[in-house]
Amino acid sequence: MGSPKHNALIPLIIERDPEEAEAGEITVQGSVGGRPYRFLLDTGAAISRVASDDYTAGLPSVEQHQSSGVFRPSSDDLITVPLVQVGPISRPNMTLARASDGAAEVANLIGMDVLKDFRLQFDFANNRLALDPPEDVGDAVSFHELRLDKRFHPYVDVQFGQTTANAVWDSGTSLTVADTDFVNRNPEFFREAGQSMGTDSTGHEMTAPLFVMSGVLIGNFPFPAHRVAAVNLSSVNATTDVPMDLILGYSTLRHADWLLDFPRLRWALLRAGAVPSSA
Repeated sequence: MGSPKHNALIPLIIERDPEEAEAGEITVQGSVGGRPYRFLLDTGAAISRVASDDYTAGLPSVEQHQSSGVFRPSSDDLITVPLVQVGPISRPNMTLARASDGAAEVANLIGMDVLKDFRLQFDFANNRLALDPPEDVGDAVSFHELRLDKRFHPYVDVQFGQTTANAVWDSGTSLTVADTDFVNRNPEFFREAGQSMGTDSTGHEMTAPLFVMSGVLIGNFPFPAHRVAAVNLSSVNATTDVPMDLILGYSTLRHADWLLDFPRLRWALLRAGAVPSSA
């Protein structure tokens, strides 16, 4: 792996959802074997992945990889590519998952097998990512514990009144997802807002009810009311050692700038759209 210089910047390319104004995909430009690829930047994925195309389809499979999308599980081939490059990050002879030929709407993605090695500053105000910013970045803010499950999904706490929700910080999710059981247990924080068609990491589509989520504190900052999708996460939770009440996607994450220090297992808000709470 190449060692990026401190505060090396990677432009974030936000691909907005044409049907859901608050949703969007956080992507970066990179390459595989010297060929240009656009990647979803995905802290919710354990392993990086490419779609099956004219180049990757010709590479031999070394084994199978099992993963769980929000709507259904999937099985992908693992392949080894000569080089993956994203900005200053360089990984020679890297193993990637290759989506099956029939998988539709499956994005190339950079997952936690790469991202967990870095201290990441997500600057959504300027749509850029700083890799290993200087140590004094964040000194004036409060750090919180960043928990990782066995597949390296990063978890942060979200406050709903006196209730603390386990929330996966998932830059690969376009619209924040709330577990239907959690919504039903905390109805005062969710107002019905219609339905929307969603696509999970396996490319599977499903219609999900929408809610306006309000009254939320993250890192003692109040977040504005915004729309989320309600999905039964019981099948996903059955595969992980930390149950998910929420999957925080771009629709929530965009309201702040974040510092995720994976090596030190801590996170902080550097900017939020509202005044910090005294709580």
